[in-house]
Amino acid sequence: MLYLFFRWLHFVAVISWMAGVLYLYRLLIYQAERGDRAEIRELLTMMARKLYRIITRPAMIVSFVGGLGMISQRPELAQTSWFHVKFACVLGISGMSIYANRLIGHFEKRDGKLPTSRQLRLLNEVPTLLMMLLIAMAVFRPF
Repeated sequence: MLYLFFRWLHFVAVISWMAGVLYLYRLLIYQAERGDRAEIRELLTMMARKLYRIITRPAMIVSFVGGLGMISQRPELAQTSWFHVKFACVLGISGMSIYANRLIGHFEKRDGKLPTSRQLRLLNEVPTLLMMLLIAMAVFRPF
């Protein structure tokens, strides 16, 4: 029963986390395309910061808690090859989340070489592709 609770918690948190990551990159794209005016830049930065702090980061943490809880209940899962691929995808999405947060700060300060909206659009696809591979591993368990 505890395993099912952790599984439920994990699913809910992953959905929230992915929604946050994907929308963060969308806000960054808007920032790159329309952030020339100070009031627009401030609004988009505030929205992105709140999204990261209130939804994305907490959901990422709860995803890890739920995943670790499932493994604590069924440690044999961590010994499978499909799990290792899934976990690598999780690390990739975590990196994309943290990178988005860094970009928020760079856009706010307008420091450094900022990605173009085209580059951000491509970056926005990475979490989606990782999520698709992650779900395929969890559902099909191919190896």
